[in-house]
Amino acid sequence: MGEDKNQEKKNGFTSKLEKQAVSLLLAKEQLEKKNIELESAMADARKATHARDLFLANMSHEIRTPINTILGLNELILRESQDENIREYALDIKQAGSILLSLISDILDFSQIQSGKMEIQDGIYDISSVMNDLINSISIPLRKKKLRLELDIASDIPYKLSGDEIHLRQIIGNLLSNAVKYTKVGSVTLHLTWKQHSEEEILLEIAIEDTGIGIKEKDIEKIFGTFNRLDMEASRAEAGTGLGLAVTNRLVEMMGGKLEAKSEYGKGSTFSFAVVQKVIDKEPLGDFKKQYDNSVRNSISYKEKFIAPLGKILVVDDNAMNLAVAQDLLRKTKLQIDVATSGEECLELIKRKEYHLICMDHMMPIMDGVQTLHAIRELEGNPSKDVPIIALTANAVIGARDFYLQAGFEDYLTKPIEPEKLEDMLIKYLPKELVYMTEDTNEEITEGFETVGLDEERLTDIGINAEHGLKYMGGSKVLYEKVLRDFHDMLIEKEEQLKAMLDKEDTSGYAIIVHALKGNARNIGADELAELSFELEKKSKAGRLEEVEVQSPILFGMMHTLGENLELYLGYGAFEHKEEAEPEEVEKIPFSEQAWKEKLQELHKKLDDFDGEGAAEYLSQLKKFKLTESNAKLLRMCEKAVKDFAYDVAMEIVTSAL
Repeated sequence: MGEDKNQEKKNGFTSKLEKQAVSLLLAKEQLEKKNIELESAMADARKATHARDLFLANMSHEIRTPINTILGLNELILRESQDENIREYALDIKQAGSILLSLISDILDFSQIQSGKMEIQDGIYDISSVMNDLINSISIPLRKKKLRLELDIASDIPYKLSGDEIHLRQIIGNLLSNAVKYTKVGSVTLHLTWKQHSEEEILLEIAIEDTGIGIKEKDIEKIFGTFNRLDMEASRAEAGTGLGLAVTNRLVEMMGGKLEAKSEYGKGSTFSFAVVQKVIDKEPLGDFKKQYDNSVRNSISYKEKFIAPLGKILVVDDNAMNLAVAQDLLRKTKLQIDVATSGEECLELIKRKEYHLICMDHMMPIMDGVQTLHAIRELEGNPSKDVPIIALTANAVIGARDFYLQAGFEDYLTKPIEPEKLEDMLIKYLPKELVYMTEDTNEEITEGFETVGLDEERLTDIGINAEHGLKYMGGSKVLYEKVLRDFHDMLIEKEEQLKAMLDKEDTSGYAIIVHALKGNARNIGADELAELSFELEKKSKAGRLEEVEVQSPILFGMMHTLGENLELYLGYGAFEHKEEAEPEEVEKIPFSEQAWKEKLQELHKKLDDFDGEGAAEYLSQLKKFKLTESNAKLLRMCEKAVKDFAYDVAMEIVTSAL
């Protein structure tokens, strides 16, 4: 009996253990199932986050692209229209566009902050430039509301700092915009002071004060919440998402500061914060208010910062309106601008032409901007292989700049493109010798010599079409004189380079150099030199070395003659205007086809006998005919060949005319 009871207890205990084991197994299975579900949910969340980020990037591009077109064309209206009513409409468009961009930025930034992807990115900046841009951004609504802008900016603040310039601009810009938005009468004051924080750092203190509607005391704690727009009765006429202060507050916190608000309802508000910034240059800012007032006076009518008639740039964008805007915005810089509507078209253009800079959109069909950039760098025999390439894109989410720099772009500009920033970028990356600052065109360009005017007739005599050259210089005779000097100095260098390529039998290298010579010659109006350079460019690209070697002496002869004539011209011609006796008018012989052919045949014989003096005599006789432009050109080419002892080349020229 006892044994039976023990066995019964044992069986009961075993059964209980089995039940517990089953329960544990079931619990384990449920836990594993929950883990799988959780992992699946996390994967779905990651996919959703990725999809959101992708959506935001695409939304940024798709929305900013048409805004770029609208604001770009509107900028042209503001620059060129003299009609006050039209200018008023254009100013309204500019203000509305700025508000729309601000709304988009708030939404994008809020999403980035929520996802933890917003990062502080330090860089060197000029505090004067930051303040100037921020003040300009509110100038239109200030003027429309007839509000005063008061500036209280410490003159002893170090002018060059290091910090997150992008977000600093955004914070101050949001606060200034809000101050103007909620102020009906009175003023907005920008305070900027500083304190020493450490040996190499300062505490930058910023406050924006207004005489606007103010905030009720009970509401001050709520203003930094998302989607909060307090006192709707007072602010219902103003546009906004209610995200601005929430984003601004979080950005200040990320930069190590604290945004504070003081307000008296009905009388105004003051928002202030302080952030630590590193000092790069201790030189004081100086009287910013005076500087700003001067800049306002200078910007009443638009004036381009530079001109670069010899500069060649390529703008690549799949949006035709963006291309039109870019061309028109830069029209007054006199740049030579080509456009391409796709990556493929861009690659075709750079095979045939050398550019000094390429501006590239990112999101294009089939071949996007990054793929096109890599294709340019890898394309052999491409004269634009190593030129700077700037990303012009509507993708304005955080991290975009790093992405483009890592992809291989030299720099990055966000659409809508600000004309001044675009010009600054071009000044930075175009070859320095091609850029003439507009404020310097009457001073530095003429330094070292006195300009009295061009002698277009004498230029024509030495083979330069001054009319064509002046057209490329935008009609500036001062600039044209400067470019003629630069061209003269460049001729010797180009000849040495071409001869070096011939010695190495490098037709590809020869093609690149003669291509540049062709462009430079064409830009000053040296049409004959440009045409011969073009012929040699085609032959060298085709690898026809023997033909290049045969024709190169006549090219060098042209370059020598043109260089010598330019040296004489620049030495006492247009710049000193020495008095010379008027040459007697030589009466031209009526053209006779028979007499012309006979003289050419005699000339051919002299050349065949290597009789240079005899050939020169017959050339002199041929020049007495009343000639067509093509015949005159033929004689000039032949004369240059004879002077360089290239009798075989001269014979080819004469044979082609017989």
